[in-house]
Amino acid sequence: MINELLMSYLWKHQLFNHEKLFASTGEKISIIHPGVENSNAGADFQQAKIRIDDLEWTGTVELHVYASDWMAHEHQHDLAYENVILHVVWENDQAIYYQNGSFIPTLELQLKVENKAIKKIERSLQNAKSPFICGSKFELASLDSKEKMLAKCLKERLDEKVKYIHLIQKNTNGDWEETFYQALAKSFGFSLNAEPMFRLAQSLPLRLILRYRDRPMGVESALFGLAGLLEEPIKDDYQRELRREFIHLRKKHDWPQNYLNLSDWKFLRMRPPNFPTIRLAQFTEIIKSNCSLISILLEMQDLKTIALIFEIPLEEYWQKHYHFGKSGTSEHALLGKKAFDSICINTFIPMLLSYAKHKNDLIYKQKAMRWISEIKAENNQITRLFEEKGLKLKHAGDSQACLDWHKNYCAQKKCMSCEIMK
Repeated sequence: MINELLMSYLWKHQLFNHEKLFASTGEKISIIHPGVENSNAGADFQQAKIRIDDLEWTGTVELHVYASDWMAHEHQHDLAYENVILHVVWENDQAIYYQNGSFIPTLELQLKVENKAIKKIERSLQNAKSPFICGSKFELASLDSKEKMLAKCLKERLDEKVKYIHLIQKNTNGDWEETFYQALAKSFGFSLNAEPMFRLAQSLPLRLILRYRDRPMGVESALFGLAGLLEEPIKDDYQRELRREFIHLRKKHDWPQNYLNLSDWKFLRMRPPNFPTIRLAQFTEIIKSNCSLISILLEMQDLKTIALIFEIPLEEYWQKHYHFGKSGTSEHALLGKKAFDSICINTFIPMLLSYAKHKNDLIYKQKAMRWISEIKAENNQITRLFEEKGLKLKHAGDSQACLDWHKNYCAQKKCMSCEIMK
């Protein structure tokens, strides 16, 4: 039976005939990248790249069994679905429109998938319920083989992060300060808002934003304004003042009305301290308070010292509010330890390793590896799977290795490449 889980598997792995793909309205469709699966609020796949006729689009993809499910789920009232570039359905039983009245390109799959492929996918989904195909062999494997696999996977994981830092550096013409600024912004978005935070930093270069460090509300108004968080309706006087300052800066620099929209930010299913408004306010204070971010990274030896630098109190307004017009407790006034550890893992350590490779200097690499061994192992759904199998995780290096192990070996069923099976 066709369901949304099967649809997601079909799309993620592109298990359908790609010849003569056309939208319901006749446009030719070419899939450049299916996007990244999204298990949170918003469309099913983010950052997809689709060519429709001669135009290449980047945005989100929404999946349904029936096109009419779009209406049943009330997506027509949700601005978060206005950036859907392709609606992928099993059966196209109804034309679906954007809020401006134009058609949403829709791709129907029911004539593009063979029955035997459906049966194979159903078996794969059934088998996927067990995270460890090796079963009891994992528990019986030697500690040496597990430690070898942890070391191998940690290297792969860190190499992947370093590769991403190098890509940012290339796009910033080798500017290490700008690279760190953009990478740090992405980390402050954490998992749900990493992509819009990164796009926001790309839209507002560090060299420009630092010109307004000493101007009241300058940096904050620029970031919140381009983030699309200062649009009507205005909720209180603080938002009104930020908007007034942003309008001045926008005219001065010929900025667009906003670079992002409120619908690009995810607020659902998260505690107020994790709201993008709070994370953006925290990021603002870090930028305002430090002339050179990269020097902190290169010169400081102790993570505890850097943690103190990042413990910058928020503006008085944000100590009492978590969103415009919404007051709360002050529990979000400082960056929490788990959040700081996450930033270390995803930005500080990859930046150090990238810089070490650039300078061919082992000192920075040694410091990065020391830091990751000093951070407590992460506690998440994946790490708990390994711990339930008796694998003791000593530090963040081990937990990062487990994420790579699960993603690139267990989930891909590459058992013969795993040290456990040798």
